[in-house]
Amino acid sequence: MQPSLGEKIAGQGWGAGAVVPYDMIPLLEPSLIHPGGQTVTVSENDWIVVVSQTCDVVAQKIEAEPFVEMLHCRPIPKLRRQYKELRSTRTLDFKPNRDTHDAVVLTAHAVADRYLVPRELMCDHSSDRVRHLTPIATTRVLSWYALRYARPAWPDAFVKRIRQASEMLEVALEPLKDDIAEVRISIREKYDELQDGEVYHVAIFFVVDEAIWEGDVDGRDAIHKAFAKFVSAINKCGGIQVDQALSDVYSGAVFSWQATRSSDDWNFANLTHRE
Repeated sequence: MQPSLGEKIAGQGWGAGAVVPYDMIPLLEPSLIHPGGQTVTVSENDWIVVVSQTCDVVAQKIEAEPFVEMLHCRPIPKLRRQYKELRSTRTLDFKPNRDTHDAVVLTAHAVADRYLVPRELMCDHSSDRVRHLTPIATTRVLSWYALRYARPAWPDAFVKRIRQASEMLEVALEPLKDDIAEVRISIREKYDELQDGEVYHVAIFFVVDEAIWEGDVDGRDAIHKAFAKFVSAINKCGGIQVDQALSDVYSGAVFSWQATRSSDDWNFANLTHRE
């Protein structure tokens, strides 16, 4: 029995986070075109990364998914503060693979560097066997795209007030890791553009991975300290008041579905939606 198209593609090592080998770039050139017909130049050190979900990349029939989305990533000397850790929904700086390419830092623009490539080209060509994104880096890139469309649009008046403490908030969150804690914020007047003199009422939640909560005393202590600094910084913003009764550090095992529904994931990209 002949393998399906998807099985052939999977057998060549393709999936989310796979990288196009440099000798395959000429096949992609007809698809790597900017509006106006200008062909994109790809250098040997650039990474063309698959950003379609693996289930779409290996779909059995070509009609189901005729194209694969790819992101043209270029190397830069180091991570830039304003573009790392999903702080911008337009540009992302990230490390693709700390295990095999720890010195490599890549950057890409969400729209200008994204292309649709015919999926059938992947049947007879293997993905790069040396370069690929780690699962963590792949998840980060996909989360970056998801954030672009799903991030909450907070009131401009609220964002303006938060900006007063942006540096202090970043310092407070510096010790946290994405895999051990999540910061959430509930804004009572989420849909209101308040005037000067009116106050936004917020609740701050630091939701901690249950394993950290139960077994990592030092990690939990660091999160509590970060929470105190974060709340202090928010309180210093004029026109914003933190609800001390609701705000706290919670184990992920007890933070409720209802609380999740009534709060937003904190992300500095939410502070740039007007730019």
